[in-house]
Amino acid sequence: MRASEVVLASLIVILLTTPVAAHEPKEYTMLLKEDGVTPSGVQYGILVATDYLFFYNVDSRENTSHRILIDADSDGIFNGADDFSTAWLYSSCELNETGQRSDPDCQVTELVLLDPSNGLIPGNISMMHQILHNGTTHDSVFVVTFSNDDHSTQPVNNDESEQEIENDSSSQILKSVLLLSLVGMAVLLPKLLSDGQ
Repeated sequence: MRASEVVLASLIVILLTTPVAAHEPKEYTMLLKEDGVTPSGVQYGILVATDYLFFYNVDSRENTSHRILIDADSDGIFNGADDFSTAWLYSSCELNETGQRSDPDCQVTELVLLDPSNGLIPGNISMMHQILHNGTTHDSVFVVTFSNDDHSTQPVNNDESEQEIENDSSSQILKSVLLLSLVGMAVLLPKLLSDGQ
């Protein structure tokens, strides 16, 4: 097989290969404030399995900490055997002379993985935001929804669907032109190379 044929075959394979869109896990920030969690929940379609919730305490009041209790088994009880919680999160942690936290248990942020490997099944997950301020605890419940990371069955509205059809059509025309160009090059390249010898 000549070098030109190898190049042509490689380019055809590259052009005809359908790209696979992989989901990059993302961190969705949930701010823990004096008046609650912002945003106050996560609706369907935003998060998928393998995404993270990034809880960040921004409440700077003294003697105040926050934590999130997660009802993993959806039984309405937030401290069951299958449930879990974040650590108590503070607005800041005291650092020593080397820049390390003086109290290794002090945390300002925490990540929670949304995934069955973490005990969370896709769907609605109830969470309780607890605020401990001067010895008094205040609780409020919010819901986070996440789904499986499935790229094959995503609902599309009509406007987006028509635009995708136009884009696919343009893409197919471009691929056809490129393929014909490559075939033309494959036919002409050996003749040009043989004429030069």
